[in-house]
Amino acid sequence: MSPTPKPAAAAPSWEESMRLLDQLPALTVDQRAEAIRLLLRNPSPGVRERALRVGAAVLPQATLADYLRDDADAVLRNAGLEILKLRGARSFSLAVDLLQGGEAGLTLQAVLLLDHLRDPRGLEPLRAALAHPDSNVAQAAIVAIGHLGDARAIPDLLPFLEADTWLRMAAVQALGDLRSPLAVGPLARLLTDLMIGPLATEALARIGGGRAFRALAGHWLRYHEQLDPETMLGLLAHAAEGLPRFPRPWDDLRTSLAERLRDPYAEVRVSAARCLLALGAGPEDAEALNRLAGAARDAVPLPTCLARRGDLITTLIERRGIQRHWGYLLAERHPRQVAIEELAVAIEAEDDPRLLPPIAALLDRLREPRLARPLLELYLRQPPEARSDLAPALLAHRKAVEGAARELSDLPPQEALVLASRLGASAAAVADGIGALDDDQRAEVIPQLVDRGGVLKRLPWTDWLERAPETYADLAARVAAQAGLRELLPALRQALELRPNPALIRSAGDFGDRQSVAALLAILDSSEPGLRPLVIESLGRIGGPEARRALRSLTADDEPGLQRHAFRALATCAADEDEELFRAAAVHRDWLVRLACAEVLGRFSRPENMETLTRLAADPVAIVSQRAISYLES
Repeated sequence: MSPTPKPAAAAPSWEESMRLLDQLPALTVDQRAEAIRLLLRNPSPGVRERALRVGAAVLPQATLADYLRDDADAVLRNAGLEILKLRGARSFSLAVDLLQGGEAGLTLQAVLLLDHLRDPRGLEPLRAALAHPDSNVAQAAIVAIGHLGDARAIPDLLPFLEADTWLRMAAVQALGDLRSPLAVGPLARLLTDLMIGPLATEALARIGGGRAFRALAGHWLRYHEQLDPETMLGLLAHAAEGLPRFPRPWDDLRTSLAERLRDPYAEVRVSAARCLLALGAGPEDAEALNRLAGAARDAVPLPTCLARRGDLITTLIERRGIQRHWGYLLAERHPRQVAIEELAVAIEAEDDPRLLPPIAALLDRLREPRLARPLLELYLRQPPEARSDLAPALLAHRKAVEGAARELSDLPPQEALVLASRLGASAAAVADGIGALDDDQRAEVIPQLVDRGGVLKRLPWTDWLERAPETYADLAARVAAQAGLRELLPALRQALELRPNPALIRSAGDFGDRQSVAALLAILDSSEPGLRPLVIESLGRIGGPEARRALRSLTADDEPGLQRHAFRALATCAADEDEELFRAAAVHRDWLVRLACAEVLGRFSRPENMETLTRLAADPVAIVSQRAISYLES
């Protein structure tokens, strides 16, 4: 079978492209290469993308080098470069070889490929390319060297600051990418250049440090009326935030920035606020904080401009919302600057559950007995599912929290028991305490102790399950796998046979319990269709001959949804005897089934599987084709 002959420059139709993609596995190497040449000309992005990925998997390096050498065919030359980029590090040697070719167009392609690869080994070949007589090649080499991030190349780049405009622009960009203080002086001299100045400003901001900041700040003060304040202040803020310490007071700069806190544009106001806060304490702090908070979204990290402002901890904690969040984060960074009494008042009154993680992180680090009572009260106010966030802080303040708990006369027994466990009480003592509770109280306490396997293993689960299976079966199933209670498996199997529910079914899969397969198969044959997908999933996690036989049978089920579940489950436990089934299913109408086929066939590297993977590499669903190509490439 061979593709329909076409002129080299003709683009096949979409229908013809689909036929070629289907034929690819059956073609010879030469026929496959010609088919890909045709597919690359199709205007459909989807077809071209699949052709590129298949080409990356199957075309030899020599063919791709020929693509790059084809001066008369821009489509093919571009495709060759894209395919080599997809191949990653495997293309490095070819790129270096092509760099020696001499011809400007081919050399440029090699430089672009090295730029994409970002391989440190490319520095010396790229330095040599700087001397190429074609300015396009030199410009691309300058940019590529910047992307490598090796400051040793700065002496090679500085002469280009005196070259023509495009080479100057490339050199400024590269020097910014290299982020070396050695480039600050030459770049600062370009700030007033009408063409290069904006690029030099950005490059200095990326380099950062004291010299770069002073150059940018001085430029702002001299020319702020001619500069775009949104861009300039954003870059100045970036540079100020990166300073290792507060700069010396600069009153003129603070005055100029303070005026911008009331600018009509929000971005300018925020950038001015960031600058002022990064410069250290000043009379503008309160207004700057309000500007910063007004533009912030919930749960954002501590702004960089506040990172060294431990003097603002109390101010922030006394506020609400995002500013209080920042206050807790800042206090964790600077615990010695925390005012304990003010912090205790804030924690005792805290009512925002989103602030529990930063409070917990702070109190885990700040070991202060006066914070124990506020911490305990905060813990008890939270719903059970949120309390685990505070567990490390409780343990860090163990003795003080125990003392505070003794002062609470109305603490319910189940609350006291969970708290004791969090504070490190022995597993035996906690288990005895659970035994003294009634059934409802146990159901409340046990899910909060799933991280304490030693406690749960001491509980009389078998007795409880025999006495009240309707109460304890679901609870036991939910906590057994999390705590590794394999000794509960016999009782769970019995409950699964008598009263199946989702928790018991999941538990069988969690444990990979092959002795539960018979009970699971019985559920499949029952009249509870709602449980069948969950059963199928658990069978896949359990695996083994019996489970695989059942799953293979279900892949032929008339209901498409169950077919999908069965294929996906079988894929997780497939053995070599299942390969033929997955090869046949590679044309299934459900893309999730085809994805399962790619995952299974990719694990078994046989020639017949590789042919099917080649077909899947041309799948119209991107994730299927990408998964198949990843296996072909490996």
